[in-house]
Amino acid sequence: MARHGHAYPQVEPRAVDLMDRRVAKVPASASVRSALDAARSAHARVVTDLRAAAPREDLERAAAWGFGRWRWLDLAHVGLPSVAAGAGEIAVRRLLQDGAAAVLVHEGRRAVGIVEPSPRPATSATWTAARLERPQGPEGEARLWLLRTAGKLGEAQGQAVFAVGGFVRDLFLVRAPARVPDLDLVVEGDGIAFGRRLAEETGGHLVVHAAFGTASLEGGATPDGTRIGRVDIASARRERYGMPGALPEVSPASMRLDLGRRDFSVNAMAIALAPSAWGRLLDPFGGQRDLAARRLRVLHPLSFVEDPTRIWRGARYATRLGLKPDAGFSRALGLALKAGEYPALSGQRLHAELELVMDEPDPWSVLGLLLGWGALRIWDPGFRPARRSRVRLRAARSFAAWAHRAGVAVEAGRLALVALLFDQARATAERCLRRLAVTGLDAARLDSTIARSLARRVGAEIRRRPSQVAEMLRPAPDAALLGAWLCGGRRARARIEWFLGQGRGARPLCSGDDVVAAGVPRGPRVAQVLALLRDLRLDGRVRTKDDERAAVAEWIEALTRKGESR
Repeated sequence: MARHGHAYPQVEPRAVDLMDRRVAKVPASASVRSALDAARSAHARVVTDLRAAAPREDLERAAAWGFGRWRWLDLAHVGLPSVAAGAGEIAVRRLLQDGAAAVLVHEGRRAVGIVEPSPRPATSATWTAARLERPQGPEGEARLWLLRTAGKLGEAQGQAVFAVGGFVRDLFLVRAPARVPDLDLVVEGDGIAFGRRLAEETGGHLVVHAAFGTASLEGGATPDGTRIGRVDIASARRERYGMPGALPEVSPASMRLDLGRRDFSVNAMAIALAPSAWGRLLDPFGGQRDLAARRLRVLHPLSFVEDPTRIWRGARYATRLGLKPDAGFSRALGLALKAGEYPALSGQRLHAELELVMDEPDPWSVLGLLLGWGALRIWDPGFRPARRSRVRLRAARSFAAWAHRAGVAVEAGRLALVALLFDQARATAERCLRRLAVTGLDAARLDSTIARSLARRVGAEIRRRPSQVAEMLRPAPDAALLGAWLCGGRRARARIEWFLGQGRGARPLCSGDDVVAAGVPRGPRVAQVLALLRDLRLDGRVRTKDDERAAVAEWIEALTRKGESR
């Protein structure tokens, strides 16, 4: 029995008491295969030196994918802090709170264990709940109602429900996001069964994707009739990638493991929605801390090898949210490019990422990042940024701005491809288009030689009537027109802009029937006369329908005289 007033010694746990001892020390120069053999021999789950550690699971995946000759250090978390075995718990916890992925424990120059972060809530539930409940207008009120309803339904079914993804991330941003993100919910249990119950409650339509244990709810509304945006619902799961770039095999898991399979720490946070845990934040990987530091950090070095489309996502987040990739991001990018081609990654997925980039508020800055990172080698290993590649992107941005002001429809993704592939060898451009499964665009239309020749001809100082400019540009495919604008001078650009904005759409007021009624015989002569009227209109020589009728009469008269002279 404790005695009142007696001073008892306080025993602080030491690093040796907190660590996992299942580590194997491996030389930094060792290969993945050698490190894996050492881990298996020692029954270790982690291989280390004094500043780096790699999970055995990552080594096994790399070896299975054919990367056994890589250095194991390439797959490791590097620059980890290290403490002596006798260091106190407080010192270890401070290092983890400061953002360390793990803390190594050593005795002399020998690593004897590792301490990893524990999945504790990062903030109080009250503080996070206040963010959730902040007034945000009718749309925000509807979303809050949905979150509370989802939490209650899940608790009634005995399943924990969490809000995840961009919605949670944006709650902790200092500045408001440019757009409201879709709502993602994750259920520890049967997400599809939960989705059906939520659809009943909201009157929405549920689309089920059974292979991934996910569903999408659309068309739901609150009791007062306020529409609810799209809601994506998933079962908490782990993912296993059989090949780099392949779609993952999924299996049920805890929320903690679900967060661990995500792309970046800022997206690996979840908020509990059950009434009994409302507002509790799960942040096992320090996403809130990374947001505060404006840091974009991958969760593990093989992240981009698993799924290279995460590189495109990273460029979008870096640009839109003002996040700066850390050193681990750069190392993961290097591994993805080193891995070479990705036969299991479909062109449709790569093309979809380009379309998502073009939907961003500033797509041209995103493309500039990808270009600078060398990420377009994922399209084709032969892709190399040319000296003028950035110039082309800046020109494409200017053209897109002009088209928007002028009301000229331009397919943004097509414009981006023209700019990015303009200075590539034709064979490289052809392989990129094939890899992206692009339809309606081929390397012949992207040929920079043709575009440059067109720019020179249309930009020549010769005085040309508008109809002559239109005649020169009309046969060119859109890709060649865009390419000519990108590389052309001021006069060439002005004439191409005129053609796209006015010249290409010019039509005579008279119809084919009008021309026939005026005496032109049916057949090819009708198209010939309509083309003449169009050119006269372009040159300002006819303005009204009566002017056109008079021009048709003159044409018939001239044709008649010509026939008589024969």
